[in-house]
Amino acid sequence: MTKLIQSVQRAAAICRILTTQPETSLHELQVTLQLPKATTYGLLATLVAERIVFKNPLTAAYSLGPAALVGDQPLNATQLVRLLHPDLQQLASDQNLAVHVAVRQAERAHYLAKIEAPHPQHVSAQPGQDDSLAITATGKLLLSASPADFQASYLANLAAPLARQLQAELPGIRQRNVAYDRGEQTHQIACVATGLRDHRGQVIASVSLVLPAAASATDLQTGEQQLLALTAALAPRI
Repeated sequence: MTKLIQSVQRAAAICRILTTQPETSLHELQVTLQLPKATTYGLLATLVAERIVFKNPLTAAYSLGPAALVGDQPLNATQLVRLLHPDLQQLASDQNLAVHVAVRQAERAHYLAKIEAPHPQHVSAQPGQDDSLAITATGKLLLSASPADFQASYLANLAAPLARQLQAELPGIRQRNVAYDRGEQTHQIACVATGLRDHRGQVIASVSLVLPAAASATDLQTGEQQLLALTAALAPRI
C-alpha cells in the first residue's frame, strides 16, 4: 500500500476548510486541524507562496487563492459576503460612504450586504431588501450583465420611454462595467455601481457606493475609480 504524505494531507485539509469558509484565521485553522501553531503557519506560508491560498493583508485571514480557483462551483451568498467584508469595510471607512453588495434575483436587485459608513450621512438599502433593476445603479448594472433574452423580456414590460432609455444605456454600462443613479430612485441619494467579476470573468454581483444627492461629478468619478480598482483586485480571489 502506498504511503500517504502527511504534509500533503494537511494542506488538502486546509483547502477543504477554505473552500467553504473564506476569511479563516490562523487560530481557527489551528484549532480545527489540531496542529501546532508553527506547523499550521508553515503549511499556510507554503500554500500562500504557491498562490493556492491568499492571505488578506487587511485581516491576516486566509481564503483560497488564484491557483486553487479552477472549479465551476461558485461561492454561495454567505461565503461571498464573508470573503468581501474586510475589503468593503476598508472602502466604507476610507470614503465614509455605505457600500452595498447585491445580486439579481428574478426581476429585482437583491441586497446581500450593507457595510455602513463610520459616520452615516443618509439612509440606504438594507440586507434582504429588493430594488428595481430599471432605476438604480445596482439594478442597471445587474441588468446589463444579464442574458440578452432576459433583458428583452424585462424591457418589454416597462413603460416605453423608460424601456427606450435603458435600451440605449445598457450597452455602455456593460462595456464600462459601471452604472450610475443620479437621484432616479430617490432625490436624497446618488449611487455608483460596478460589477464584481469572478476569476472566470463573469459578473456575479454588484458592488455600489451610496453618496449624498449633492455629490459632485468628481465625487462620483472618484467612487467609480475606487470601485473598479477594488473589484479588479478581488476578482482573482473569487
